[in-house]
Amino acid sequence: MKKYRCTICGYIYDDAKEKIKFEDLPDDWKCPLCGAPKSLFEEVQEEKVEKKIEGNSSTLEEVDDDLRELSNYDISLICSNLAKASEKQCLEEESSLFRELSKHYESLEDNKSGSLDNVINMVDEDINNFSKAMEVFSKYDDRGAKRVVNWASKSTNIMKVVIDTYKEKGIDYIKNTKIWVCDICGFVYIGDNPPKVCPVCKVPSLKILEVC
Repeated sequence: MKKYRCTICGYIYDDAKEKIKFEDLPDDWKCPLCGAPKSLFEEVQEEKVEKKIEGNSSTLEEVDDDLRELSNYDISLICSNLAKASEKQCLEEESSLFRELSKHYESLEDNKSGSLDNVINMVDEDINNFSKAMEVFSKYDDRGAKRVVNWASKSTNIMKVVIDTYKEKGIDYIKNTKIWVCDICGFVYIGDNPPKVCPVCKVPSLKILEVC
């Protein structure tokens, strides 16, 4: 028997406990916790223990070279999340500076067409860049940065699902329902009521705001 994990909220679907095997579930089946589609589940593999490399003598210059691979939009998003984290720690000055940096890098991003196809391309590009960013921060064992990228990656994957579904079904997809967005990590949820807890960053539903 196999187990499958939701890559958004971590919900485990265990073939041994369910009446229907995961592979036999219909294509439109969704995660019971966060609403992620079947396509965002992955088979649970045996965890491998990673060995830490001791005596890492990497310099700040090397870190900076790796960060240059990120787009202006990626850096803007990271700064925005750092601003929210600083605000939670009552570091008003640091939070303000991170917001300024976020706006600065956002302004450097080229203006692009607002068509749906271009939005989808931008989201796909973000997902690829998040993978690169995670490799960089894993290399330097930066747990805080890895958490930010992990949240952003999961929220962006859900956003892609929402956009793809909207493209397929049109306005009927969001007609007579509500759209919710987590004010902390950006998780998007379509439904009458938001989850009791954000499946990505685990904040309570009062932080999941109705936007439409």
